[in-house]
Amino acid sequence: MNKVSICQNEDHGKILLGIKMEDESASLQDLLDAWQPLCDDTLIHKEYAAAFHDACKACQVNCCNTAYVIPDLIAFKKIAAHLTIGYPDFIRQYFQQDKLAAGLLRLSPDPCIFLQERICSIYELRSLICRFYICTPLHGETEELIYKISWAGGAATQVFAEQQGLLNQTGNSSRSSFDLLFLNLLEEYRHTKMVEAFLLAENYADIPLKLFL
Repeated sequence: MNKVSICQNEDHGKILLGIKMEDESASLQDLLDAWQPLCDDTLIHKEYAAAFHDACKACQVNCCNTAYVIPDLIAFKKIAAHLTIGYPDFIRQYFQQDKLAAGLLRLSPDPCIFLQERICSIYELRSLICRFYICTPLHGETEELIYKISWAGGAATQVFAEQQGLLNQTGNSSRSSFDLLFLNLLEEYRHTKMVEAFLLAENYADIPLKLFL
């Protein structure tokens, strides 16, 4: 039996997707294993896909063009390893410079630096915020769960970078209101067990899903 399953329910004419944890020992990897088929599913409704039905990997609308991606710590480490560069060079070459000055680790956008010929070039290693985003209506509890996981992962990257002396912690006066919103959210998550789990983990399988429920 799968430790995590995906359920579909109708609400006011809309089909909403939800997550059900079948086993309390489920990990974040179990959730990702259950979630990935949704990204590849061309049958479920996707608001911005071609004719409302397409695989995310083949999507040409590309939320990747404008997304504000602070990668989770597992993805951060794995992408750097894939590129065979150290963390300082990874940050210098692949992250938005003015956001670094503001104390934020945002991947270079407009479009995402890893978007090549409108297709993600690191699809198997992409960040959690990218993995979880499908333009399909979700149950409120599922949306909240994904929000928590994505923010905890991003906050862990910020904490790790600060611990390693890789990130400006004081920022500067050029911070936008949007930057401040992100920084405030990251502060809310900084000292939680959720972030601690990311800091201690080598893979998503090391992170208990129940921490986020």
